[in-house]
Amino acid sequence: MAINKNIEDIKYKYKNYLLQSGNLFLINKKNIIYNSSIISKKSKNAIISPVVKANGYGMGVLTITNILIELGYKKIFLANIAEGIEVRKKFKNIEIYILNVGKPFNTNILKKYKLIPVINSLEEIKIWIENSQKKDSCILHIDTAMNRLGISYSEVLDKQNKILFHKLNIKYVMTHLACAEEKKNILNLKQLKEFKKCAKILSKITKCSIKSSICNSSGLWLGSKYILDLVRPGAAFWGINPQNNKQNPLKEAVSLYAQITQIKKISKNSSIGYGQTVKMKKDTIIATISLGYSHGFSRLLSNKGSVYIGNKKINVLGRISMDLTVIDISKFTYGEIRTGDLVEIFGPNRSLEKFAKENKTIPYEMLCNMGKNIPKMIV
Repeated sequence: MAINKNIEDIKYKYKNYLLQSGNLFLINKKNIIYNSSIISKKSKNAIISPVVKANGYGMGVLTITNILIELGYKKIFLANIAEGIEVRKKFKNIEIYILNVGKPFNTNILKKYKLIPVINSLEEIKIWIENSQKKDSCILHIDTAMNRLGISYSEVLDKQNKILFHKLNIKYVMTHLACAEEKKNILNLKQLKEFKKCAKILSKITKCSIKSSICNSSGLWLGSKYILDLVRPGAAFWGINPQNNKQNPLKEAVSLYAQITQIKKISKNSSIGYGQTVKMKKDTIIATISLGYSHGFSRLLSNKGSVYIGNKKINVLGRISMDLTVIDISKFTYGEIRTGDLVEIFGPNRSLEKFAKENKTIPYEMLCNMGKNIPKMIV
């Protein structure tokens, strides 16, 4: 049998979802639990506050938040207020931190939904002070190298800003590592040292021992001196490799499948797809799958991408269309593969990490792009 038993089980168990969309993400909850255990060991005694931004890396912010709450996590970081409102309406008893509160800084909506802002500028500090009480806590973001968001080191040192910092109830002070995937990169240590100086200065100004956070997922693999008080893993829960050019210590938790919609025999010299970019050199058996660039299956894979049927690598033929892609199934005899059968985009035969490399990008982008309009099921 060309399609293994596992694929056959998926095909029949989720046939209603496949009937409606023709493709399916499977989220492996056991692997998320495994990754959570690795994160917990790496984090030592630090508080773990998962990052569930970008709609849970494309897999559904409510879905992953629910799993994380089941695992005992009580604090999460989200990208923006819209995500915060969505999560707060569903989950009442967790702390929600908003990384980018947007403009204008809307303190009323933050308070209404009990969202804790990450403050990224002196301007935001002033607005927060004017529209909140001393008891209202916030997180202060210090920019130590990213030059993206955050208060600069020089602004922390500036004595004129002391009065502003003194008026804040700072729950945590945080920064973001720029090169955490590269363990030997000297910028990591430079950022840590600068950040610790900032945290010490702010603790002195506020006369409080402020807790601090520098670790993202990859930061956990830099060593214990980076752990500090709170860590912010995100992609590690999905099993995305936290280190460049190293064996992945985590288990990938997501696999993607698409359904075969049609099978044809075509003759020598027939062309396939838009623009006649390929002509067949011999009679060929082809199949059309329900996946295209609208699902994040990049047009850059036209005529050079691949999928898997069973454990056999199958080549993409012609240009990838908006919703459909043609593949060469001549490795099988006619009738061995049927309409409704599934092809694997990434999963047991090809990791998400390897698939991303073939797309000349990173797993984060692949998940975010491909998760937008493909149904997801927890297994």
